[in-house]
Amino acid sequence: MQRCSSRESFVRKTLMALAIAHLGLSAAAAADPLENLPYAISGGTPNLDMRLRYENVDQTNPATKTEDAKSLTLRSRLGYTTGKWNGLDAQLEFENLSALGEKDYDDTSNSAGKPEYPVVADPEGNEVNQAWLRYAGPLKTTVKYGRQRIVFDNARFIGNVGWRQREQTYDGVLLTNTFLPKTTFDYAWVSNVNSFRSWNSATAPDVDNNRDVKAQFIHFNYTHSKALSASAYGYLLDFEPPLAPEASATADSRTIGLRVSGTVPVQDYGVSYAFELARQSEYADSTDLVDASYRLAELGLAYKQVAGVKLGYELLGSNGGAYAFQTPLATLHAFQGWADLFLVTPAAGIKEFYVMLTGTVEKVALTARWSKYDADEGSNDYGDEINLQATRPFNDQIGIGLKYAKYSGEDDAPVAAASAIRGDVTKYWAWVEYKF
Repeated sequence: MQRCSSRESFVRKTLMALAIAHLGLSAAAAADPLENLPYAISGGTPNLDMRLRYENVDQTNPATKTEDAKSLTLRSRLGYTTGKWNGLDAQLEFENLSALGEKDYDDTSNSAGKPEYPVVADPEGNEVNQAWLRYAGPLKTTVKYGRQRIVFDNARFIGNVGWRQREQTYDGVLLTNTFLPKTTFDYAWVSNVNSFRSWNSATAPDVDNNRDVKAQFIHFNYTHSKALSASAYGYLLDFEPPLAPEASATADSRTIGLRVSGTVPVQDYGVSYAFELARQSEYADSTDLVDASYRLAELGLAYKQVAGVKLGYELLGSNGGAYAFQTPLATLHAFQGWADLFLVTPAAGIKEFYVMLTGTVEKVALTARWSKYDADEGSNDYGDEINLQATRPFNDQIGIGLKYAKYSGEDDAPVAAASAIRGDVTKYWAWVEYKF
């Protein structure tokens, strides 16, 4: 398939022209003289986020994973956001992740030297997590350029992977318009994914957490009230180098979808719902093998803000067992179980039925979730999983948490015999976090 280079060039030029036009309008009607710029820069806001976390992984399959993974890491994130000057502001944020003690785990960058250990996807390192310049222009339009955090809806397709110690951010331009009442339109052009993991597979052997991409995110949201929020979106992903769809979860793809959600109050209760449909098809270098559907149906009932229950069904469909719906830029840990067995959708697809209970006791937020996983293509089972979590904030800056995941796989699951999906996986975490 021929690339749309002329269209991509037009998009970039249009965004640049819009930004220049906005800056020109600002300069013509500047509210603040140039001598006030140093005060805007120095009068900004610092931010600090530190998280100390222990993670343990016990994995029975594949047979090469003979040891339990044990990880103790400290994530430190320090940044500064300037004050505004004529609609302009900026942020610079650094991130460091350090392992404390022995590195008895595969962190995705040291797998060659740790084949006997399961994965804990928290590679050490220092990086610029965010570095952006933002301009708030006329007609309620904001243009943000640089490395930045981008999250749409519930992060099922585009997210920042906030659970991992190293965050996922994006290099590009994000245009946001809120001119229409209750409506937000976002358009992003992304040239690089600054991932939480190292891309060191056989098809991308650069062992680097940066991944070149030519991506466009188009997102439209209308929020009428708490009872109704509707989103329409289109995500166009063209990864570099081009990868065959059958060789990688990061195949080039076009995903078009619609999501509606809300909560309807009924006396002391809240009835929540979420429904979503999406279609994934070929784009850029992929072939017509990339053709699969996504469906979500979720209903919940909550009593005040004390307790609640949710029932849900999620489908990531398969195209005849040759390709399955993929979400490579999602906050994947939040979906299909905390054991992270389905970060890549198996070729047979996956259907998940889940029940989730939530409650609060003496400021301790409790969550329990049970999931059953089946293949979309064929009638095989993958397994089931139980998730438990308890978190407690002490104030606005300090919080602690405990978390547990137990996955029990089926021996006849439609995946390779050495896949972890056929085995049992137990994970638990403990953490403390400080932020301001």
